[in-house]
Amino acid sequence: MPSINSVPKPRAISSTIEARKEVSVPKEEIKTMYSIEERVFLVLEYHRLQESPTATRRSFQARFSVPKGPEAKTIRSLFAKFQRTGSVTDDLVGNVGRKQTAVTPQNVATVSGIIQQNPMSSVRRTASEAGLKRSSTQKILRKSLHMFPFKIQTHHAVPFTDEAHFHLNGFVSKQNWRFWGSENPYWCEVKPLYSPKVTVWAAVCSRDIIGPFFIRETVTSERYVTILEQFVATQQVLENRPRTEWFMQDGARPHRTEQVFRFLEYFGNRVIALEYPKFTGAGMDWPPYSPDLTPCDYFLWGTLKDTVYSKHPATLDELESAICVACESISVETLRNVMANFILRLRHLSCANGEHFEHIVM
Repeated sequence: MPSINSVPKPRAISSTIEARKEVSVPKEEIKTMYSIEERVFLVLEYHRLQESPTATRRSFQARFSVPKGPEAKTIRSLFAKFQRTGSVTDDLVGNVGRKQTAVTPQNVATVSGIIQQNPMSSVRRTASEAGLKRSSTQKILRKSLHMFPFKIQTHHAVPFTDEAHFHLNGFVSKQNWRFWGSENPYWCEVKPLYSPKVTVWAAVCSRDIIGPFFIRETVTSERYVTILEQFVATQQVLENRPRTEWFMQDGARPHRTEQVFRFLEYFGNRVIALEYPKFTGAGMDWPPYSPDLTPCDYFLWGTLKDTVYSKHPATLDELESAICVACESISVETLRNVMANFILRLRHLSCANGEHFEHIVM
């Protein structure tokens, strides 16, 4: 049985593994110390001697009669360069001059055209269509076209609902009318004791106005549920109407009955209504006495009445028709501005510690 000392050491294996390690030698050392003939000799000897740096160095010392040969890392670096480039020279002619770039006017115009046709195209797809690298395409988008990848924001839409009375004679609350002067003009408005009126219910969000729905009698829970049924049916017909919408209603007494709350369970926990969380354990409370927060109060009803009463409707049918036309005339851009104003009002509400802020001009 051979002894431990007689077992041959795996020098060839270790040398091969050692030779395959990544090394980094300054290019100046190879360039200044060895000629082309010496480099060719080192590469050929290193390959012939099974990639042994020690044997290659000894052969180099004998061939060129030098007391000290190249270090192992120099030999490996030179051989790796030959394998990578097929050359042992340091010819830099190919690197002289300005580096070519893909950011040319033609490529910029090509990328710009692709993005204009499809702004949601990814960088990878744009690069493929333009025949460019991904990094070059991204450089053109950011530095040449000054474009950035904006993410699409998602949010839960909230239709704000409310009802208001429209009197045939154009009756408005006297609390909203004031006359500033040094003397009292003693103006008096003549109106009938019982003015014909219609109650209008509508839902407002940033996309559209759902409604209006009309009630000519006194608003009760049963009649309010009928309005809600029409609202839900209209929602189901409309396209692109997400089921993640929240439903909001004010705290009017007919809205806070068991019958109404049972119907609102259709929206799950996406309900903002006074006393609804207390009844169902879900949803959110809407603060009572908050007309300065309801888009219907601070925008819709005033806008509709200004438009409708300028037409001087003579009957309730004409009044309802004028209200429908006025609702359709409100643009989506206006509704978006109204919803943005709602966010601003929430900030004012927070600064006012939940108190009213009518003195702030919106």
